[in-house]
Amino acid sequence: MASSPTSRSRQIKIQISASLNGQLSLAARRSGITKSAFIRVALEREFNHDRQLARECALKCLTPEPESAERISQPQLFKMEDSPGIS
Repeated sequence: MASSPTSRSRQIKIQISASLNGQLSLAARRSGITKSAFIRVALEREFNHDRQLARECALKCLTPEPESAERISQPQLFKMEDSPGIS
């Protein structure tokens, strides 16, 4: 986590189920970090993922894909066959 000497950390309190607490404890132990550190990393990862998705969406909106003829054409509900009496 990038922090400057002047930045101050904040403490929050959350409630989680016993099952989730067990999973968190196991994951933190495997990673060799505290549960708090594990949650911090998970939040940072989630926020980075959200920013990446926002960038990709913005880029896609700025450069729309060219529409192909197949995408423009209407679906056919009935197969039209040439009838001898109809021209």
